[in-house]
Amino acid sequence: MNLLYRGSVKDIYKTNEGLLFKYSNRYSVFDWGEMPNEIPRKGAALAAMAGLFFDHLKDKGISSHYMKPHSEDSILVNEVAVIRPEWENGVYDYSVYSDKPTNCLVPLEVIFRILLGKGNSLEDRLKKNPAYMAELGLTQIPDSTMSFSPPIVEFSTKLETTDRYLTRQEIKDLNVIESWELEQVRKLTADIADHLQKLFASFGVKLWDGKFEYAFGSLTPNGRSLFLVDSIGPDELRLTYENAPLSKEFLRQIYAPTSWYQAVGKAKDIAKERGTNNWKEICANELGEKPQVLNNEQVKVATMLYTSLANEMAWALGKTAPFEKEASLKNWRQQCASWL
Repeated sequence: MNLLYRGSVKDIYKTNEGLLFKYSNRYSVFDWGEMPNEIPRKGAALAAMAGLFFDHLKDKGISSHYMKPHSEDSILVNEVAVIRPEWENGVYDYSVYSDKPTNCLVPLEVIFRILLGKGNSLEDRLKKNPAYMAELGLTQIPDSTMSFSPPIVEFSTKLETTDRYLTRQEIKDLNVIESWELEQVRKLTADIADHLQKLFASFGVKLWDGKFEYAFGSLTPNGRSLFLVDSIGPDELRLTYENAPLSKEFLRQIYAPTSWYQAVGKAKDIAKERGTNNWKEICANELGEKPQVLNNEQVKVATMLYTSLANEMAWALGKTAPFEKEASLKNWRQQCASWL
């Protein structure tokens, strides 16, 4: 196997069968990349959940790059090219997409929102830019109590150092995707969110929002096909169980009160003013802030979050649970009750 990419959470290898996604015990929050701790068995749980999710969606008629499990902490997927925009003169150049490439990643992250909740970014962004409501099919600025069916769907950049939300006009200006393909992505996202919402509800979990990635497939008489890629799991979805955060939001809430988190926002603002993309260097070297290490109790509960969710999914789908039966959401909720 040849290592193609080492990410903050998973490593990607090229094999004779396709690409191998090896999920690590690493984690990432707030665009930082690899954090100082590891979460034991997280990789195995993510691999188990990825297989369960993709198989479930295949049964619902949703195509993806997933092939089969490979080992306890890895899966095999069909290879998709990643064509990165060039950073030139302070902006990203997406002109490479003007030739309408196939079998490659759509360079957009797709965000869906079923529920908003307190502190959601959308409400604040709409207050600053009310005209954006029409883009989302809204007639008023929503508040934290509202839910949406079908979900609100937004788009952001995927292959830049910092994600930024994009309007339809901005996407059109980038010339990375045809308008009808963008609408197809919206429909696929709403369908997938609906399937996942029903699955989670079957074992008492609430799905709030999440993000998906897609790829352009082969050229057909009707244009390029589209299919789901990357991963699906608690790192891509915001979930709650009995009002406790059952996703990467759990880790975000640990770091949100820290001085490092405040410095991240400041560093991004400084980088934007300077027309540079090296905000992490500014945060670490100029502001002197790096993420703190999790304590043992936080690591223990984080491990149980991932293993319990994997077990509950397997039980709901009639599959064999990948971890010991004590790894259940009921037990996880009891473990984190005292300090969440």
